Amino acid sequence: MSIFSTVPPSVQGHPAVRLGIRGEKFDPPSTFQERRRSIRRRTKGNRVLMFGRIRELALYRAAVLRDRGFDVVTPKSREEAIVAIRKGGFDIAILTYTLSNETVQELAELVREYCPGCPLIAISTNPRMDREIAPDAMVNADDGPAALIAALRRVSQQN
Repeated sequence: MSIFSTVPPSVQGHPAVRLGIRGEKFDPPSTFQERRRSIRRRTKGNRVLMFGRIRELALYRAAVLRDRGFDVVTPKSREEAIVAIRKGGFDIAILTYTLSNETVQELAELVREYCPGCPLIAISTNPRMDREIAPDAMVNADDGPAALIAALRRVSQQN
């Protein structure tokens, strides 16, 4: 059944019906559902947004995670992190102890708002952060990359 069969014949040729309200090409439901299925298949919980104040440390962690099959984005600034969170495009967010408490709280709130199903991992030297932002997993900064990878795998399996 075509979507056009539900549209009265008098308006079927109208551009808003043919192209959609914003002018984008309209996909029949079957094509849309097929595209949606292919998107789900690609989402394996391996797209990671990692943000910390010490760029070199974030890049080191990102390199380790990439070696383990994760696709990692490391914004350069708080503003870039906010833009990345608003765009989405990641499955897991990681915030590190090198950020100020205010920045961690702000970014955690944005992650919860814009990506409600996205797990949040906190790398911390302070267990108090756990209560403040309620992350899905907490990694002690001294435990190294193995603990971070284990936390990523754990939250990936839960979602």
